[in-house]
Amino acid sequence: MARLPFELSDYIIDFLHNDAKALKACALTCQAWVPAARFHLFRTIVLKTANSTTAFRRLLDKSPSLGLYVRELTAEKLANTVAVPVTEQPTHEPVQHTLPLAFAHIPSLQTLSLSHLDLKCLVDIRGLAHASVSTLTLSYCQFTELADVVDLVSSFPRLVSLSMSGLTWKDEERVPAPIATPTLRSLQLGREMESEKLFEWLQAASFHESLASLSARCASEREADLLGAYLKLAGPSLRSFSLDWSVTGDKTIILPDNMSLGGCAALEDLTLIFPVHFSTSLPWVTSILATLDATALRTVSCEIRLLGSIDALDWDGLIAIFSSEAYRSLRTLKFKVNVWPGVHKDFAEVEAIIRARLGAFDRKGMVHVCKA
Repeated sequence: MARLPFELSDYIIDFLHNDAKALKACALTCQAWVPAARFHLFRTIVLKTANSTTAFRRLLDKSPSLGLYVRELTAEKLANTVAVPVTEQPTHEPVQHTLPLAFAHIPSLQTLSLSHLDLKCLVDIRGLAHASVSTLTLSYCQFTELADVVDLVSSFPRLVSLSMSGLTWKDEERVPAPIATPTLRSLQLGREMESEKLFEWLQAASFHESLASLSARCASEREADLLGAYLKLAGPSLRSFSLDWSVTGDKTIILPDNMSLGGCAALEDLTLIFPVHFSTSLPWVTSILATLDATALRTVSCEIRLLGSIDALDWDGLIAIFSSEAYRSLRTLKFKVNVWPGVHKDFAEVEAIIRARLGAFDRKGMVHVCKA
């Protein structure tokens, strides 16, 4: 029987990258198929319980070579799903011991995501340090101090992308020792990241000097003030900026005084994310666009949660801005719309209104509308 060349069998196995059962079968078929099957089986690891974390660490102890395949690791909600009787020994090890030990076996890890974890139990947060991690996501994790957040982020010297949301800490007694990360290119700030101390750290670490992409969510004037001040620092280097302005309550949503794109002269892509509530007008959208001298801007995107009328936007104002000399490089207008129940129009009707309001741009093929 003729044997397939390794390159061809590897190529075929690649098509099974999302089928764990088939990949396991391939790994048991012949020795030649093992590397390609393991490449997909162990590339992305998700740990959701203390028991699974312990089992993963023990597997790496027995077969260290498996750790070489791991590129992405997600650890979230590490707690037992089944209560252990007091008369029995727990089958898992403390998370503060397990994660650092597991990290020692995955030297090629690139993407790390920690979600809904209590990291106060770690004696030294820098035990999670990793030399090759380039993308870090921290969401809804608990720390003892803000300085622990700083220490953790500083433990990844090759960090390119950082995303943070919902982080909490008890104290701010220990003075953080920020370390500059000149490789950082992308920063995402999600919900509940309004601490003044946090923005002081971001500034002290000089992240703004290397950023090409900044994404942030604001739900209050306080958050907007903090972001606006930081945007003035980061603006000159930014190529992409995304603002989720999710303020509710008032019928007229205006632009905070401290929010401006005036310093973002190199911006190429701008995304505005916002809800449209019933009986609401949104002059802030045209106001923020008017602050930008968009000579480099190619794309403006609007991601809309539509609970009211799409005509809450000032279409005449948008047309005037997009037609101005300052926006002469503009090539694409994207609208991603989530039509909520209760809106008396379906998506097709909303799309027709957007295209009609921006008729001159639509005829040039610039307008793109899709469902969120």
